[in-house]
Amino acid sequence: MRAVALSMPLVIPKRRIYKKTKGNYTYYTIYIPQDFNDLIPIPAFITIIIGNETLKLGVRRPFKVGREKYAIILSKELASIWERLIKESIEVTLVLEPISSQ
Repeated sequence: MRAVALSMPLVIPKRRIYKKTKGNYTYYTIYIPQDFNDLIPIPAFITIIIGNETLKLGVRRPFKVGREKYAIILSKELASIWERLIKESIEVTLVLEPISSQ
């Protein structure tokens, strides 16, 4: 059973972006460590911080991968940025801000 998510942003440093393929469909994803499962706001406003650059991706719904992990699918329109980060093995900071229920 999930506990209530925090009402403040959840900041998760040192995350990697992964490229996945399912049939002819390619997508980019970022996994959330299992330790944060009870704190993940669903839905959440997603922001990715790369060094001094901030990318606001908008509202996403983290989803379960397997039994215990959560992940977020990243915007395909930013594929060139994700490819560069993957190629250069750059880690990013993931920020999940809760969406108000009102």
